[in-house]
Amino acid sequence: MKIKLLLVLSVAFLLFSCSLLEPKIKSSSLSSNEKMLFSRLVALGDNIISGYQSAALVEKHQKRSFVALIAQQGETPDFMQPYIGYPGLGSESYAGFGILRLKYLDNPETPQTVNPDPVIYAEAFSDYGYDPAAMAFSSEEVMYWPLPYNNLSVPGIYVDDVYKATIRLRSRSKSGLLDVILRNPLPDPYGYKTAFAQAKLFQPSLILCWAGMYDILSYAQYSAINPVEEPPTSKEDFAQYFSELMDSLKSTQAAVIVANIPDILDMPYFHSVPGVVIDTVTNTPALDDNGNPIPLVGVNEGDLILSPAKIFIKQGYGLPADFPNSNGQPLPDDVVLTPDEQAVVKDLTEGFNAAIDSICSLRNIPVVDMYGFFKEVANGLQVAGLKVTADFITGGFYSLDGVHPSDLGHVLIANEWLAAINNHFRVSVPLINVMDHLEQLQYSDSLLVR
Repeated sequence: MKIKLLLVLSVAFLLFSCSLLEPKIKSSSLSSNEKMLFSRLVALGDNIISGYQSAALVEKHQKRSFVALIAQQGETPDFMQPYIGYPGLGSESYAGFGILRLKYLDNPETPQTVNPDPVIYAEAFSDYGYDPAAMAFSSEEVMYWPLPYNNLSVPGIYVDDVYKATIRLRSRSKSGLLDVILRNPLPDPYGYKTAFAQAKLFQPSLILCWAGMYDILSYAQYSAINPVEEPPTSKEDFAQYFSELMDSLKSTQAAVIVANIPDILDMPYFHSVPGVVIDTVTNTPALDDNGNPIPLVGVNEGDLILSPAKIFIKQGYGLPADFPNSNGQPLPDDVVLTPDEQAVVKDLTEGFNAAIDSICSLRNIPVVDMYGFFKEVANGLQVAGLKVTADFITGGFYSLDGVHPSDLGHVLIANEWLAAINNHFRVSVPLINVMDHLEQLQYSDSLLVR
């Protein structure tokens, strides 16, 4: 039974998490108006739109981000992003690590497991001679690119940072990637400029903006590096900030399109750890004398256990006192999202999205319904005869951090944006043929023993 299950999971993983080749446009099918619309494409926002994936920003995934795919379909000339060298910068970089990698779908060191026992690790800077203090970018060409980047989105920033923040220390979010991506001070005439100010000087023809998710995610997500001690952005403040941002974008005279905010509680980051003790031999729930699963200490009914809780459980937190390796301490509150906290997340998401709809409607700015699309994924989305889900690792849509989409996820997101662009701006830019991507999948070394 276990062999059959692993075979199914392995096939699903290989189909969905392997690298996707970039599509190539052999000959132009675009009109002059369509080429003009995409000629100076700019992207602004936070995590997903930047191409952040598997806990890091790194060139190989930035080149497969939905923004890059849209630029390819629209034939944007000289499209440039702040490509970060391997293994990338992200949530593990404070400890000298970059992107997450899957070493095993099922750990061979635990041969008696009934359920798969994945092993995920972060790539060490030292293994690649990578020193972000000396050169974070993938090349000097990227670092010294004489213009602002086409994609000025910054992982980990709040909505107002898009048009207010020039450097990390002068931002509300204190995102460490602000200084890297904005490169302040740039040579004249750019100087100390915000992401929006750099985009405006670029004289964009089309602006893609997806901001506001991190204003909620920062509240719900555990962070060992930069714990959030202040309340999340209020609905009133968000409406003010977003309104000011949209007015700023409209002032450029560019075509503008934005997206609303997904329900982050659907993401596998919040569902991949069960609230019960797991038998380390079989990787199934441990049972009490009555045959019932044993709850983790510090977990109550309705709680969601965050993905980083796995680290604490391995250290003995949350295990009953009579269990081996128990340290007698409950699971820390920081890795448990209570029903009250979940209600805050849902209320903020609804409030932010209502503000986005209202503000954009008044300004005739189209909104891509990413909230609805991510719900479709959570319910299971049929793609090219295959089912894409929100399951961790094997669902295909999410990367290894359980929050940000995979390469395949970005293909699907790109088509949602392209359809909205075509509909609102009355153009006919071809959608991406997902089947072409599936046919171009390569075997990934993420399942190989290193």
